[in-house]
Amino acid sequence: MSLTHLDAWAVAEAVRAGAITAAAVLEDCLARIEELNPSLNAVCFLDAEGARRRAAEVDAEVASGTDPGPFAGVPMGVKELAQVAGWPDTHASLAFADDVAAHDNPEVARLRAAGAVLVGLTTAPEFGIPSFTASRLHGVTRNPWDLNRTPGGSSGGSAAAVAAGMFPACTGSDGGGSIRIPSSYSGLCGMKVTFGRIASGGPGDPFDAGLTSVAGPMVRSVRDAARYLDVTGGPSLTDPTSLPKAPPYEPLVTDLERARDLLRGSRVAWSSTLGFARTEPAVEARVREAAEALVEAAGLVWRDVEVRFPRPGRAWGLLSAPNLAAWRYDRCRERLDDLDVLARASVESLPRLRAEHLGRAVRRRHEMLVASAALFDEVDVLLTPTTPTTAYAAEGTLRGHVDGEEVDLLYLSAPFTAVFNMTGQPAISLPAGLVDGLPVGLQVVARRLEDERCLAAGALFEAARPWPKLAPLVEA
Repeated sequence: MSLTHLDAWAVAEAVRAGAITAAAVLEDCLARIEELNPSLNAVCFLDAEGARRRAAEVDAEVASGTDPGPFAGVPMGVKELAQVAGWPDTHASLAFADDVAAHDNPEVARLRAAGAVLVGLTTAPEFGIPSFTASRLHGVTRNPWDLNRTPGGSSGGSAAAVAAGMFPACTGSDGGGSIRIPSSYSGLCGMKVTFGRIASGGPGDPFDAGLTSVAGPMVRSVRDAARYLDVTGGPSLTDPTSLPKAPPYEPLVTDLERARDLLRGSRVAWSSTLGFARTEPAVEARVREAAEALVEAAGLVWRDVEVRFPRPGRAWGLLSAPNLAAWRYDRCRERLDDLDVLARASVESLPRLRAEHLGRAVRRRHEMLVASAALFDEVDVLLTPTTPTTAYAAEGTLRGHVDGEEVDLLYLSAPFTAVFNMTGQPAISLPAGLVDGLPVGLQVVARRLEDERCLAAGALFEAARPWPKLAPLVEA
């Protein structure tokens, strides 16, 4: 049996049943990293011996008749913007290159308690700012579908590692599309939960003061995403925005009739603009075809409604300013020459930030919430492309072209994703097919707290239109 092709769910069930050992799965994972990471640059830190000790503990639990948990023996990579006790805590920045985390953040602690074997850190751009993954600290991360392309950002290392079979699953985080964009570019399933569904905050891991970023899974299957959310979801006393734990999602996605019953007759709208964006025609055609397949598989009912949101514009970026000011500004202003272009620009802009700027951002966010409320009075589900184009150059860019128009980085990668970070709604990106040999994603958006609609839609779509679980470039 090839362990590389198994999703996290299958690995865990096989380990729990004693069909394979956690140690064997880990060694397969480490061999894959050794083989492919020199080309992809997706893993920036390995704790192989710590992972071997943990795998041995999992195998001992299984041998004694104890269930290690829902992710028993699953090797996982952790996005380097998260905290793992004893591991580097760099924020992908030279300015923090020597820091070491003293504690696990809540997501990591819950994965560890569920039996996951934490193996190493996956690359991210500095402070998670752009939608590509390259930093002065670690260099350029590449997409296993095409090494000349980016896997996206900011969870790009996690995306490349999962698509290449280095790990069955990795952690991600999404403040403007940082799970969904790399999922679209790399052919994965990536879920952004309702804001607060997975608690943040903890010793050394402050909660999101901008109220936009959430943790979540970078995985190959919807059942992996559901199990991940069941394990990591729930409140924390250090996060005043965190929500009560939701009913389990896994039974919904593993019972397609139940998923279909939930969605049958639900009203659905489509948009390839959201009222302000553009999409490459070939991407729009491929994703619209996938949307039609989902509507048929789930028994959804089309509604012809106008989908029009205000432009996120500068407001989305400004909502991140409190985090930068609170947690990184003091050190960064002393080490400006160590920062990447975008991080430096963000730090240098803070002293010029005025109350009127924040006021405009807050008002724009309110306008987006009002627009969303009006739309979701008329529909239950919104379908969009996840990204307007396929993946661009691995080294990254600050501007690009969409359907013949020059746009900045927000509108090149994140026009369909950033909106729903500002509204706090759940959204999932599903592999919709290929354009010129590169993956594109279908985004499914639901109302706040209705994460189960996104997952049910994903399960039905995956059953109707199965997608490749690994990038063919590295399968060859």
